[in-house]
Amino acid sequence: MKNVMITGVSGYLGMRLARALSLSGHVQKIVGIDVQPPGQSKNFMFYQMDIRNIEIERKMDEHNIDTVFHLAFVVRPIHDNRRMRDISLYGSKNILVSAINAGVTHCVVISSTLAYGAHPDNHGMLTEEAPLRGNEAFPYGYYKAITDVMIQEFAQEHPNIMITILRPCTVLGPNIDNYVSRLLFMPFVICVRASDPQVQFVHEDDFVKACVIAAEKKVSGAFNIAGDGAMTVSEIAGHLGKRLIALPAALMYPAWEVLWRLHCPGVEVNSGYLHYARYSFVASNQKAKEQLGFCPAYSSAETLDATIKARNCRLHTVD
Repeated sequence: MKNVMITGVSGYLGMRLARALSLSGHVQKIVGIDVQPPGQSKNFMFYQMDIRNIEIERKMDEHNIDTVFHLAFVVRPIHDNRRMRDISLYGSKNILVSAINAGVTHCVVISSTLAYGAHPDNHGMLTEEAPLRGNEAFPYGYYKAITDVMIQEFAQEHPNIMITILRPCTVLGPNIDNYVSRLLFMPFVICVRASDPQVQFVHEDDFVKACVIAAEKKVSGAFNIAGDGAMTVSEIAGHLGKRLIALPAALMYPAWEVLWRLHCPGVEVNSGYLHYARYSFVASNQKAKEQLGFCPAYSSAETLDATIKARNCRLHTVD
């Protein structure tokens, strides 16, 4: 791993990964790709490009890229599913084809445990061999699933390139700001009545560590990346010190969807996300421990507590 490319580099996790690689002492060149310019790019070269741009192949070839970290994906659901699918699925395909043509030897692709889907018949810990049944009602999880399947098929068809798929659970931490963290810090926690599913978190530091380890170990296949343990929604509310409000599904789903379609502030995801707040989709990290040597420094509960502590410190500083 000498010359690397990071797609989605301008996001917080992309910037963290670029910084970690630059400090590792093993990487000579880092090239970043994103549709938005980063806040700073002192430690890497940056090109403002969509991942569907065919010119990316030329950039890979020009910089003699040997390793690609593909982080770019439409994370926050948008109100245009066709565009979301096009960027997520066909953008990822373009990155893989470009990598093959440019002689890249290793791709580390970021998927998600949401690709397994949240279903009432999910029992126990989901391993990497579990079917990917991302809920079609929630575009992000659904497109993660079909993109993950596409990547697996691509890997089988092109054995000359190593492809590692990382499936992290929800990433939290002191500096994370995403729709999940913003939902957590609403005045109260809303859940679907008669449901108290288990939820996993992985710390931002552990996520970056997993990416670096995957590139260094050079092991192909899929790996779940999660902190040890899981928490129920009621336990999460307890750690937050928030009131838990349980609403019937027959009321909650349509009401949430209306608020989403009206672009109501604070409602950043459509009602399909409620499946993931209703049913468990807890993934085993055993394979990552055994084959990658990835051992999370933070459990799910410790990750949540670190997130809460950092937010409280910021609020006290402002006050």
